[in-house]
Amino acid sequence: AALRDPDSADLNNYLGYSYRNLKQMDLAFKYYHRALELNPRHRGAHEYIGEAFLMVGDVTSAEKHLENLREICLIPCDELGVLEKAIKTYREK
Repeated sequence: AALRDPDSADLNNYLGYSYRNLKQMDLAFKYYHRALELNPRHRGAHEYIGEAFLMVGDVTSAEKHLENLREICLIPCDELGVLEKAIKTYREK
């Protein structure tokens, strides 16, 4: 898929997700940033990069992506709710 469509925001988002789950955060951030370069309104990439920022202890950056989701989601969307909950849980710990 990467050879056929390297400029797919979805593909880059999923690669970021995969690397995040492998705890390879540098690669995860690389692919999330690429996904957002290709599609700045990609809800999934904003959610996932926000969760990645929480994993490295950067709640400020996670909140920035939460704000982006608030602007993108004219009505509440799943990605917004998931990231809100993740930030709340992070803060409670």
